[in-house]
Amino acid sequence: MKKKFIIILACLMAILTLTLTACGDDKNGTYYPTNEEMKTNLENNGYVVILYQDLSDSNGNRHYGTLLFANKEREGEPKEYLWFYRFDSATSCEYYYNSLEQNCENYNSLVKIENDEKFGNIVYCGTENAISASGIKVVEVKVKV
Repeated sequence: MKKKFIIILACLMAILTLTLTACGDDKNGTYYPTNEEMKTNLENNGYVVILYQDLSDSNGNRHYGTLLFANKEREGEPKEYLWFYRFDSATSCEYYYNSLEQNCENYNSLVKIENDEKFGNIVYCGTENAISASGIKVVEVKVKV
């Protein structure tokens, strides 16, 4: 009886271990953290973070979504920053993408994602260090032609 119990327990432990490893963060997948998670990650890395809930463009048009802005400046080093927009609909993406393209300096990434099933509507621009500190992970897919 003891032998059967030990075998059953060992099988359950193996199944549990496999299940828990499958539920972990996919180190190879694209991941956009929530605003709160990004805010915490960035603040823990010395960034000043501001979260805006009320977005309007230069024409006074209201855009439904959020902006997370993070900034870190150190004397003698280039400024590190992240502008990260999330929108309720894709209609705002083009305006803010164009705005960031014209106004951001020395950025490593400028990204626009529209109507994605997993991520929704996102536009962001930032330096490599700020993007990394935020917890954003992007897997680049190379296509052979």
